[in-house]
Amino acid sequence: MLDATDLTTTEVRTQYVQPLIEIILAKTNLTAATLGIQYSKSSTTAEAAPTSSEKDSDEGVIGTLYQEIALYESDEVHSSTCDKNKSYAEILEEASALSAYLTREEQTLVATVASSALVSFLIPQCDYLNFLHSYFTSTSGTASSETISRNVYTLEERLTNAMIWNQDSASQEGSVFPYSASRMRSSNDDGFTTAYFYRFLDQGLASYLSCGMTFCSNKSVIRKQAFNDIIQLISMAICPVTPQSNVKPKSVASVKESSLLPFSFQLSHVDRLHLLRVCKELAMTSDATTNNQAALAQLRESLFGFASYVAHSDKEAAAAYEALVNTSLIENDESCIQFEFQRVLQTLVESKSPCIINSTCLCIEEMILKYKGNKNKLHRFALRLLAKKLDAEINSAKDTRNNLSNTSTTDAENVAKRQKRSPDNCKPFRLIAIMKAAGVLFSTGGGLRNASEGDGFFEAEAAIKQMIQNTTILLQCSANDQLDIVQSASECLALVLSNETSYLIEKSNVKHIFTHVRQSLLSSSNDKASSAIIDALKPLIVICSRQSRTCAVSFLSFAIKTYSARERVLWKLATCVSIGNPLAVSTRLSNLGESSSDEDIATCKIRTILSSTCGKAVDASPSEPLQRCLSLTESISDMWVLFKLVRVAFQTSNYSFARAILETRLVRGCSRQQSFMYFNALSTLAHGEEVLAVKGAKGIAESMELLSSCNSLLTSLAALEQNDKFGFQLEFIRLRLDTLNLIAITRSLYAEILMTEGILSGKNNRTTLFRKNIGKSFGLLVSRLKKMYRLWGLHRCQQTRSTLRTLQAMCQLLSEFTKYGTKEAKNSSTPTSTSAPTQSMNMTLSKLRTDVLEQMPKLKQKDDSVSHASGLLLVLDAILKCPCPFPSGFFQMKPIPRAIVNISADPNILPKTISQNDDHDVTVDAKSGAEVIDAFPGLVTKVILSGVLPEKFIQTADVAFSEIIAWTTLQYEGQLYEEDDTVDSDVGGSNRFTLRDGPDSGETAGTLLPAGKFIMPVTFEPLLQEGYYKVIIELGCRDVRGGEWKVPTSSPLEVIFRVDDE
Repeated sequence: MLDATDLTTTEVRTQYVQPLIEIILAKTNLTAATLGIQYSKSSTTAEAAPTSSEKDSDEGVIGTLYQEIALYESDEVHSSTCDKNKSYAEILEEASALSAYLTREEQTLVATVASSALVSFLIPQCDYLNFLHSYFTSTSGTASSETISRNVYTLEERLTNAMIWNQDSASQEGSVFPYSASRMRSSNDDGFTTAYFYRFLDQGLASYLSCGMTFCSNKSVIRKQAFNDIIQLISMAICPVTPQSNVKPKSVASVKESSLLPFSFQLSHVDRLHLLRVCKELAMTSDATTNNQAALAQLRESLFGFASYVAHSDKEAAAAYEALVNTSLIENDESCIQFEFQRVLQTLVESKSPCIINSTCLCIEEMILKYKGNKNKLHRFALRLLAKKLDAEINSAKDTRNNLSNTSTTDAENVAKRQKRSPDNCKPFRLIAIMKAAGVLFSTGGGLRNASEGDGFFEAEAAIKQMIQNTTILLQCSANDQLDIVQSASECLALVLSNETSYLIEKSNVKHIFTHVRQSLLSSSNDKASSAIIDALKPLIVICSRQSRTCAVSFLSFAIKTYSARERVLWKLATCVSIGNPLAVSTRLSNLGESSSDEDIATCKIRTILSSTCGKAVDASPSEPLQRCLSLTESISDMWVLFKLVRVAFQTSNYSFARAILETRLVRGCSRQQSFMYFNALSTLAHGEEVLAVKGAKGIAESMELLSSCNSLLTSLAALEQNDKFGFQLEFIRLRLDTLNLIAITRSLYAEILMTEGILSGKNNRTTLFRKNIGKSFGLLVSRLKKMYRLWGLHRCQQTRSTLRTLQAMCQLLSEFTKYGTKEAKNSSTPTSTSAPTQSMNMTLSKLRTDVLEQMPKLKQKDDSVSHASGLLLVLDAILKCPCPFPSGFFQMKPIPRAIVNISADPNILPKTISQNDDHDVTVDAKSGAEVIDAFPGLVTKVILSGVLPEKFIQTADVAFSEIIAWTTLQYEGQLYEEDDTVDSDVGGSNRFTLRDGPDSGETAGTLLPAGKFIMPVTFEPLLQEGYYKVIIELGCRDVRGGEWKVPTSSPLEVIFRVDDE
């Protein structure tokens, strides 16, 4: 994708687009007038359309693509400065990079060139220039229009005419090929044309298919036909024989090519494999329409045929399945996606190759994540199939085990030996693949929970229960040392139960899960194996302990009773339970044994104690557990382990322990300046939070002083690093300082009401005005936290996102408390936090909302300012003394990669001829440096966003996403001419749009193309009043769960609209 952030649309078209089109016209012997393309300076505009005889006699036109290959590879062309000899691979690559700046006619020209070049490689006997010209000529011999679909040649007719024309040329002037057909594609090929063919596919055609320019609207007849030709040619080349499938999609009929053309392609197996890989790059933009179902259906059948019959290895078949899924996602048809999902899943359960199983599993996950149709239906359809296949796999394993138990000892040994040699030893791989796919299905969220009874709710509920029951059975695979299955089953169950929160309400379900977990743990008799099993079961133990106190107590009682003599296993299991339910562990700490000098055991004990004290709503860390943890750290010598314990202490609000370890161990052991500054900043931060938790409102001043010192240290450290590593940390500290400062101001204002007994509360003085603005100030903090959440949440863990939502809920609750009793009071809902309900801040906020805020109207004290002030001060003191939740993302020093985004005007509405002296050309605003685009009054205005997301941005995202979104702000800037007497305020009031946060905001969505590229048109309502309008665009993305996140850009996204009646 072209980086044109510092260029205007006119400059890009003048410097890049126009020279490229002129090169294409010169190479293909077409004229711009024939295509409807006009330029101010073009040597081709005045030429007439060539006739067939003129085309042959023109020495500048290359008759066949293979002659071009010979000339391009020769030394004469490399030494020449003529751009006319630029290869078609380079032309298509450059056109793909400029796709956002091409008009409809120019995109049509590029499509026909790509189709004709591919034809020349596949069929050397075809005159590709004749084939190209046939797109723009009807069957009657007249010029064909882009919007006329009658009397156009079919692919068969164009190929036949091109081959006949080539034969006539050869009979009149001799052979036109520098190489014979047999030499070009035979085993004795010197690699000359083959290398050029691969370069054309990888560099040219793959770039063209991945930019999304191939798909178009129904009006673009020629471009649609060219794309259909490309897809059909690739389909016939990949697999000449269409496979006979037992099941066909109902809505789309399969197209079978009956001609003998595929058998005339002079292709090797490696050639077909390169064409297959090109299909993986096929993409479609959001504004295009899929009107090529027949061609895409033929391509899908061809890809499946390659995977079934043509592939020489499992890797080749896996590549075919990936291309198959990509094609079905582009088609975006419900019956098609269900058909391909069923076919790929059937391949998974029937395959005996780990490579195929893993590849088809990834394909299934991709279909679940990237399908843009009705996800509810697809999720329920996928859930039923996955539950059915998992049940079949488990039943077949049971039957095998029963048959083996019924045989004699000698026969059983022989059967076991045969099974080791049998190719069907891939059952564990199939089980893991099915459970991974089911986990991805439940991780996407809403599709299963939002089902109504009429949409198959009971079938989905039955399938979920069947999935849970069967997956729980697989926890016993630890007895056979198949911990990979146990790990996958645990992760799958954790994801299912996180969505089905009501499952563990029934005691029978709790008993069922606990029984299988206990059997899995009892299958091992040594500490090493038991620790490995606990690590595999950790996701399930944590989620079960969090959702059910009965389950947490059962796990802990089982650990104390069974592993009392095995201290390492006991504390490891207790640590897992404490993560999910710290309160359950805090009541039984005395039963978990005494201290030990072993470093691993000491680490587990400290983690358990810190997690268990987190659940208590106390002023600070209890002295006895703190002293116990500090004594345990004496046996730990590894500084990295100590730092990880400090992170746990921050996350659990045990700031006293964190400060002690930082000051006594980590700061003293520093050998680098940056590490010393970082640990000092953390120590100061822990001290400030500790003071606030112990002293409450009395410690606000001291705490703010310490937090300011921490902010200064982090700012200095960020200046030394100079790579924006500490952006998250600095923003979090500043928000914390502003929150404490606002709370201190609020306390002083409402304390004045208590001191004056409300005498001055109703008067219009400065203090009353400040109190009215307090609620708005807390609302601004909520907005800042939302912006921070949207910017950093995608690249941070779930705990960090939950913590930021909890802080939003805290500020929102304080805003409602301060607005209560005023005219601004509204019944707004507080953001719900999805973090652990046992976290102290969450419990405090929940009690304050239910016991105080919701009870205030019932006490009939709405107009009592003194009682309201007294209650608010108590609320502030309760929040201040409650330990603030701390995000684990604070300890991740990694910047967010910035996207490169270009803003361009719609090339289809630009003037046909460009004059540098025209005042209405696209210019640059002198103040902001933004591009100025002419807009027509009363018409819809459109700009095009194009760019690329860095690969690191996509890789480091914690949640998968496949959509790009843009939020826009349109505001009036000023008059068009200085002498106008138009009132600016009236115009601005009628044409200003405000960017709103949240899912209800007006936004434009686009599709993420391969390699992180995107092209997205953004439309605006008609502007009726002339003047200058400034457009501010904010780029974002939408994940598979529906969450929206901000994408930082390398430069501001701004553009100016100039609306003029003239």
